[in-house]
Amino acid sequence: MARILILSPDQHFRRDIKKTVQDMGYKGHATHVSLEPFLGGADHYDMAILDIDISRQDHRHVFYDLLQYPSPPATVVVTDSDDPEFAEESIRKGAWDCFKKPPPWETLKASIYRAIKKVRNNRASDPLTLERCGIAGSSPELMKCLQTVHTCAATDSNILIFGETGTGKELFARAIHCNSLRSSFPMMTLDCASLPVNLAESILFGHEKGAFTTADRKSPGLLKQAHKGTLFLDEIGELPLATQKTFLRVLQERRYRPVGSTTEMFSDFRLVAATNKDLDQMATEGLFREDLLHRLKGVSLHIPPLRYRQSDIKALVYHYLNKICQRYAIELKSLSGEVMDIMISYPWPGNVRELISKLEHTVIMGLNETYILPEHLPTSLRVHKARQQFSQDDEPADITAPATDESQDLPDLKEYRNRALADLEKDYLRKLMRVSGENIQKACQTSGLSRSRLYALLKKYGFN
Repeated sequence: MARILILSPDQHFRRDIKKTVQDMGYKGHATHVSLEPFLGGADHYDMAILDIDISRQDHRHVFYDLLQYPSPPATVVVTDSDDPEFAEESIRKGAWDCFKKPPPWETLKASIYRAIKKVRNNRASDPLTLERCGIAGSSPELMKCLQTVHTCAATDSNILIFGETGTGKELFARAIHCNSLRSSFPMMTLDCASLPVNLAESILFGHEKGAFTTADRKSPGLLKQAHKGTLFLDEIGELPLATQKTFLRVLQERRYRPVGSTTEMFSDFRLVAATNKDLDQMATEGLFREDLLHRLKGVSLHIPPLRYRQSDIKALVYHYLNKICQRYAIELKSLSGEVMDIMISYPWPGNVRELISKLEHTVIMGLNETYILPEHLPTSLRVHKARQQFSQDDEPADITAPATDESQDLPDLKEYRNRALADLEKDYLRKLMRVSGENIQKACQTSGLSRSRLYALLKKYGFN
């Protein structure tokens, strides 16, 4: 079912458009035009209908930002404006269509239908358009991983995923499965770190009734359940050595014998494994079988830690904020710009898993508030903010002081420094907006500033 994002400050218009697209058989998601959580995953929508006030710069930037996604939704612009120049600008910038409010409904419906068809055809041939299974972000590092997922998903090769704890290795394993020809069959998951040594082969291969003391009934095992599907072995570095030897033959032949059985069975499964350990070093030390390691490495996929893809943090925050609010059945929260700045600057040693945990804590602490503020953050994030502030105060400012009239009394150092810093910031912003073509998303990526912080600085220095 096609998904359509509806962005409008007009509650009645949002309602009418949502009903229209639902009557057409599509799924509509409606929200205020200035609300950003949906933009974290805008490329998961086939289409966006944007009710825009051209006098507002933030509205125009939402439109421009939508078009910056690697696989953007077809965007229909609706506006109260009578300005034909804006209609021309919209089409030239990449809008699918442009209507004056109220739009001619039958014409709009025809335009929506054609846009959905066109986007679906385009995305079918786009190697980076795949079912992400909750993987959020668009950093170059992440897109490289998704390219590997796309390339190997269509094959049956074994895949070994490397990554620190909390980077989302299971999500990537699930994305590989969901985008493969095996997606209609099960994906069976086993956490090798919690696998009892004495039950490892029973859990993997199954067992006959009476095969051991507690075997009071026959069990099929994960290999049989993964037949024609995918077997995902998480933390495979923890797989017992004795089981590694047995499993090596299974990978070679795809045949195995349940515990207590005299009959071999066949399983056509695709193996995806993951680890946060250095398996090459473990193999050198005799802690992991080298021959099994070679079998596992059909394709190697390295997931970068979150600190190496900082530009994904905003999309991740909005993605999981939406899920957390849905889980607790509460209205979607808004984050203050200061909170987002803290989250972007935090190093996240526990990666995405830590981000989810701390974000949930934050939502709970601000449960009765509409806006999430710094005081709702966990202590570790507030400590990080405080340490940053002290570090910045302690560092000597590397700035060129503006010329002053030596005949006048010098201001105090703080005022002197603030003047110089203001001049530098204003000059930087002027250059930033010029080189980015006034594209806010590009300006944020270049400067490392959050959108809210950049808007605040632009307003402060009169660029809006």
